[in-house]
Amino acid sequence: MKDPVQLAQMARAAAQRMDWASAQHLMLEALQLAPDAPALHLNYGNILKQLGRYDEARVAYEQALYWQPNWADAQYNLGNLALVQHDFIAATEHYRATLDANPKHIEAHYNLATLLTNLGQFAPAHQHFAAALALNPQHTDALHNLGRLYRRENRHDLARRYYQLALASNPEHALSQYSLGTLDLYEGNWLSGWAGYEKRWAALHKPYPQTALPRWSGEAVSGNAKLLVIAEQGFGDILQFSRFFPSLLQHFSEVSVLIPAALLRLFTDSFDKKIQFITELDHHAGFSHHIPMMSVAFALNITEQTLSGQAYLRANSAAVQAWCDQLPKGFKVGLAWQGNPQQVDNRWRSIPSHCLTPLLAIDQVIWCNLQYRIAAPAQLRDDSTQWQDFADAAAYIQNLDLVISACTATVHLAGALGVPTILLCRHDADWRWQGERSDSPWYASIRILRQHALLDWATPISAAVQAVKARI
Repeated sequence: MKDPVQLAQMARAAAQRMDWASAQHLMLEALQLAPDAPALHLNYGNILKQLGRYDEARVAYEQALYWQPNWADAQYNLGNLALVQHDFIAATEHYRATLDANPKHIEAHYNLATLLTNLGQFAPAHQHFAAALALNPQHTDALHNLGRLYRRENRHDLARRYYQLALASNPEHALSQYSLGTLDLYEGNWLSGWAGYEKRWAALHKPYPQTALPRWSGEAVSGNAKLLVIAEQGFGDILQFSRFFPSLLQHFSEVSVLIPAALLRLFTDSFDKKIQFITELDHHAGFSHHIPMMSVAFALNITEQTLSGQAYLRANSAAVQAWCDQLPKGFKVGLAWQGNPQQVDNRWRSIPSHCLTPLLAIDQVIWCNLQYRIAAPAQLRDDSTQWQDFADAAAYIQNLDLVISACTATVHLAGALGVPTILLCRHDADWRWQGERSDSPWYASIRILRQHALLDWATPISAAVQAVKARI
């Protein structure tokens, strides 16, 4: 007769080999022989989770709790499963249940603190970070994420301290190196900031671009060297760092840039014909070096003093004129209030549409929608359905008297075109907008209006209302 203990051991061995199908089959056999064994249900749930069978995994964990009520490990695994499924309320409940069963469960304290930080519940997040660090003062991730919590609260000295404590605990902790880099950039320490920003690949678990070409980091190269720039991150990042393309021609005889197709026409219209733009790359032959786009500032040793802030993108003149003929006469203001929902922190930078009411109540303004494929308030004129790419959006924006936007690609596009722009900025601003200042070294045409507290959109919108009325 088969032994459930032996089958479970065989299942664990299969799991260690990453043979999840065999592990699932063996653990199920074990459960059929010992259906009242909570540990088998827990391990079976872990295997199902690895297979992506989340609903079945949840049932397995709940079965473990049925046979062993108030089991901290089962509640903790249910919390982790809910987190994977982005059910943050359920995750919070399961982590709290874990701590009810075992108040010294370090990882439940840590996960709950991190989750509460993401939910904007800062006070209880502090309590659980304190509890985790009391149990393990060298918990590197807890030290880092407590620094991140302080960063969210704009308590930068404490943020820096805890990032440094995390690095003291683990000098190779890439996320802390990266976070210190972005904090340096936020505070205007440009060169150390770019160095820390180079840790983004390991910190964010992003794959480095696959290429056998040597990486260029700013060193002197031969006169016939040819550079491949590989775009990365979002459209806003690409628009922001495209300003450096002409500078690369001072180092390379040819520069080619791999970009999304939506930017091809705009960049082709805007930059020297010596810069080639491509949207697909079959092979890397013909290039001598490569660089990821967001590393160009590091290679060029960019500081505030080397940024002019002047416009560097150009909309097609014929397209600009076509929109000029089509749009009504009057003071035209474009609005963008929502960022990419795929961004982890999008909920904090995006503005609920009802908060726009004071702006839209201003008379003598033609309000224009700048959100592509997002339902707009009825007061906005919506021409976005006629856009095919960023070239079309640029030609449209070039006809506006003012752009008002949350931290989205629209801000970078308008700023790069030199169009007067108001950025409605979240309390814990992104590194590129720095702190306190109302201007930006990146774009001379941008004015920054900031929240005074988390989710305080009333303050910057009220200031924007006054700014619009002063320009009418």
